[in-house]
Amino acid sequence: MIKKLEILGMSLDNDTVREAMIRVEGFLDTTVMNTIEAISMDILVKTQEDDRLKACIENLDLTVISDKEILKAAGVTSMQRIQETVDNDFFKEFASRASQNQRIVFLLGETNEQLVQLGEFLEENYGGIQMAGGYALADCTGDYDTVINEINIAEPDVILSVIAAPKQEYFLQDNREKLNAKIWYGLGEAYTDKKGVSEMAGFARKLIQKGVMRSMISRYNKKDE
Repeated sequence: MIKKLEILGMSLDNDTVREAMIRVEGFLDTTVMNTIEAISMDILVKTQEDDRLKACIENLDLTVISDKEILKAAGVTSMQRIQETVDNDFFKEFASRASQNQRIVFLLGETNEQLVQLGEFLEENYGGIQMAGGYALADCTGDYDTVINEINIAEPDVILSVIAAPKQEYFLQDNREKLNAKIWYGLGEAYTDKKGVSEMAGFARKLIQKGVMRSMISRYNKKDE
């Protein structure tokens, strides 16, 4: 199986969940913070108009594809990989092991509502996780020194972020060397429940993103001909 996917000029990891978790265990044994992010169609589309975001994604230690359409567009036919992506198996395994090992987790989001929703979800489904706190960037005025101090005081094993792209990636790029944690795991806003957004609206948004991504891939491939 191809371990690196080339799509829209970017190289993305294509590890199975088992392979990715072996890498995660290695991250937890190092003294520097390693970075993981879920890569959606929305992020891929945004990288085509945002060179800084593209550079941020390329500098991640592990990318986890979160949309099966990315796999299909890159020519992946492995039903195992497609099903793992559809079922969000990497996050489930990551959170399950964090719960089993009582890992310390700090939550980072745009709003307090996001943090409450994510915190309740983790507490209900992965009760062994030790919540060290959380911070909503909406509460931060000026620079992010207060946020960074809160994180570093907590000394978490994992920083779990549900900030929307590209703000999430910009924050990481600007502050990576200042953060005292073992792993940064960027989930992005797609992983937070959106109250008031119907399932049909979410499906329609996916269809639009799929169409835009296919159009971009077609134009990108024509440039190389």
